[in-house]
Amino acid sequence: MKKTDVLVTVMGMARSGLGFTPTDALACISDLIEQEDPQNPFHDANVERLLRLGACIWSMKHGMLAQPSSENFLRAGLK
Repeated sequence: MKKTDVLVTVMGMARSGLGFTPTDALACISDLIEQEDPQNPFHDANVERLLRLGACIWSMKHGMLAQPSSENFLRAGLK
């Protein structure tokens, strides 16, 4: 699916009230992380992407929209 198609679909789902609540979205991300196979060579990268997505949801839920500095990412163990 192309990025444009994803955006249009997401916007349509949101307008129709089909999106997750932030709490449910974080629970879904947690479930997806649990399903990741630790033996997969892409495991760490996939988990990091999911965690970053969760961080975005958390920031939006709590009104923390400022872009964190790369120093904060390094402190959190993300590169």
